[in-house]
Amino acid sequence: MSSLYIFIARLILGLTFGVLLTRIFRPEWSILHGIIVGLILVAAAYLMQMMRNRKTM
Repeated sequence: MSSLYIFIARLILGLTFGVLLTRIFRPEWSILHGIIVGLILVAAAYLMQMMRNRKTM
């Protein structure tokens, strides 16, 4: 799979789960907060991938 497709899939899933988690645990927060949480989830996925690849070297 192309890295662009992986990025798009992670972005869509991250934003979806970010908004979903925000609505479940903090319903008073706005959608913007959910999007920010989703972007943090995507960044965390890339950081964990980078750390995993660094250990194997």
